[in-house]
Amino acid sequence: MPDTDVAVIGAGPAGAWAAWRLARGGAKVTILDPSHPREKPCGGGLTGRAAALVQPAVTLAALPHVSVGVARFEYEARRAAVALPWRSGPPALVIASRRELDGALLATACQAGATHLARRVRDVRRSGDGWALMTNEGPITSRWLIGADGPTSLVRRRIATPFARTDLSIATGYFVRGVSSPDITIAFDDPTAGYLWSFPRPDHLAVGVCAQADRSTASALLNVAREWIARAIPDAPPLDRYAWPIPSLTEAALERERPAGPGWMLTGDAAGLVDPITREGIYFALRSADLAADSLLSERDPSACYEEAVRDDIYVELRRAAQLKARFFRPAFIALLMRALQSSARIRDVMADLVAGEQQYRGLRRRLISTFELRLMIEVFTTRS
Repeated sequence: MPDTDVAVIGAGPAGAWAAWRLARGGAKVTILDPSHPREKPCGGGLTGRAAALVQPAVTLAALPHVSVGVARFEYEARRAAVALPWRSGPPALVIASRRELDGALLATACQAGATHLARRVRDVRRSGDGWALMTNEGPITSRWLIGADGPTSLVRRRIATPFARTDLSIATGYFVRGVSSPDITIAFDDPTAGYLWSFPRPDHLAVGVCAQADRSTASALLNVAREWIARAIPDAPPLDRYAWPIPSLTEAALERERPAGPGWMLTGDAAGLVDPITREGIYFALRSADLAADSLLSERDPSACYEEAVRDDIYVELRRAAQLKARFFRPAFIALLMRALQSSARIRDVMADLVAGEQQYRGLRRRLISTFELRLMIEVFTTRS
């Protein structure tokens, strides 16, 4: 008999949420991760739709967080401010410590019956109809394997295809201690074809820059971050540097992706489920965990069920983002966008809903037409050779 029904490698949002769902459904689940919960070098933004997914299990109000009221956009000398919607339910955007958020999700999974082993998985191998996981404290056997171990996923490297450099973004920057804000800032940067963010945590700012890995370098991005901090926070205390790869797949790469196979599934960053424009991944991590659990708890072929669900639910959105990405970061479009944000309340409403995760890329063209900002729509949706 295997030691567990489902082995989940990685205790971030995707892994912990899948474990919670599966344990509640009666499965014997083991989570293997020696490092979580820990702080992660990212913004830590939880959109309203992501918060709604975890509300049945995690009370966000009990976690240290910042509820963001305004998103500020910068490009060269232009500035625009967008008020985020505050509807019934979770705030449009919450910034939480990843240590606190991931810890709460992991604790909830364990309370539901999952077992967390702080062991490092060094290898995974087929063993009969299941898997043998080689850990630093001996082997564990499992019927099913869920890879939730991030963009450098061991599971992905062993049973699928590792991400190419063209499939990754570099995200690097600094934690600015002792400084916070009720707002976020997004600053577009032409040389890197990316953007800078300043996201507030309760006791510090996470300031970072991301761009496609094959188009920029960590040193160039760090220069952008340092220059912005020097302008915006001239008396900033000593800075703590961070860096992290983020999947950022093209449309062609998404077409090639295979998120599941016999006895295994990939979720979250390990499956490349990240918005290629914004690099937001927490919602897709949680959503993929839901789809994985639904598939494993169903009576259908779980792998086929999961792959079909991911393609119909998540890939549709990510493919649309990938189609728009090449045109989105062009200077002509960013300049038009900033002018529209400054002058059009309708465009500010669209942007607020995009930031909050309320406006999906599907339907964006139709909504932009309704704003009468036709030049903006043509610039982002017209294909150029």
